[in-house]
Amino acid sequence: MADYGLSVTNNGGSVIISNTYKTMVFSERGSFRITSSFTDKGGQGSYVFAKPIRTQEPPQIFFGNLNGVHPKVSVYLTLLGGPSNWTGFVANSAIGGGNQLQNTYVEFVACKYSDSPNQNRFGMNQWDASGNIIFNSDDRIIRYTKFAKNWSFVTGQTVFTYRSNLALDGDDFVCISAFDRGVTWFIGFNFAGMTILDNGVPVLDITVNVPGGGNSYPYGANTSFCVPVCKFPAARYHN
Repeated sequence: MADYGLSVTNNGGSVIISNTYKTMVFSERGSFRITSSFTDKGGQGSYVFAKPIRTQEPPQIFFGNLNGVHPKVSVYLTLLGGPSNWTGFVANSAIGGGNQLQNTYVEFVACKYSDSPNQNRFGMNQWDASGNIIFNSDDRIIRYTKFAKNWSFVTGQTVFTYRSNLALDGDDFVCISAFDRGVTWFIGFNFAGMTILDNGVPVLDITVNVPGGGNSYPYGANTSFCVPVCKFPAARYHN
C-alpha cells in the first residue's frame, strides 16, 4: 500500500486509491458533431468543457457511439488549454466511402485525475503529502474494460495501417487521446489518426497517409503501445 491512500474490497473486486498510482475518474459526458465544408477536405469538430479540468496532467478523452453518413471515420485529437486549465478539445477527421460532406455525431467521455475536494457535509477527501487532492467520495472511478496492445502492420501504396485486432462492442468507448499524431516514428506523413469506424462497425486501428519520407517503425507485434477501451453506462457516468 502507498503512504497515502485507501484500499476497498468487495465481492466485485478491489480498488486501491493511492498517492503512488493515481486513479482516473469521470469528469464529463457530452456529444458534438464533426462537419466539413468540402467533400475532399478533412472535417473538424470541437467541444468546450462545462468547467475547466484543473489537473497538471491532461485529461483522457474517449469516443463512442459514432453515427454519420460515412462508413469509415479516422480522427486525431488536440486538447485545448494547458496544465491546470484544460478547457476542451478539437477533433480533426478523415473519412472514407462516399463524396458527401461530413456530418458525424460523436459521443465522448472526459476523464481526469481528481482535482477538487468534496464540498458536501458528508463524505471523504484524501490528500497526498504535499496537500494535493488524490480522491474524494463523489468521484466516479473509471474501470478499464480492455486494452489494444498487440498491433499488426498492414502496408499499402497510399495508406499504412496498424490494426489492433481488438473486437469492440457497440457500447465501447475508445481512448482517442492515447494516440498523439506527432510521435516520431511517423516520418514525413501528413496525416496520422485513429480509425474508430470502418464499414460502419466500431474498430480500433491507426492509419497514416503516406506522401513520402519513410517509416522507421514498420512493425506491430511485440510493441508496448497501448490504447484503453472503457464502457460508460449512462446510469453511472452522467453529468
